Amino acid sequence: MTAVDGLHTAVLSSDGRTIVSVSGEVDVTTVPRLRHALDTALTRGSRAIDVDFGAVPFCDCSGVNVLLGAWHRARAGGVPLRVTGAEAPVVVRLFQVLGVERLLASRPPP
Repeated sequence: MTAVDGLHTAVLSSDGRTIVSVSGEVDVTTVPRLRHALDTALTRGSRAIDVDFGAVPFCDCSGVNVLLGAWHRARAGGVPLRVTGAEAPVVVRLFQVLGVERLLASRPPP
């Protein structure tokens, strides 16, 4: 797990799935750490990537831009990427306002 300016990330792979765990606020100052973690996940050759936002209390548009960039790169490689666990009202609302909740967000698998 790595931390920059209060944002913690961890990239774990198992059985063809990669999970990027994120905790802390995602904003213009911390988004390079998120981008690095997503880039790492994209190089692992996974069949699917889940970005766990369960411990993210805040995300701004710069975070959404990084998520969308990773989503496009993953999709180009035939790999589904989704954001799981996004529960913070401000994060959920941001995804709704920007119209990306169907594209990015989903509940974690059982």
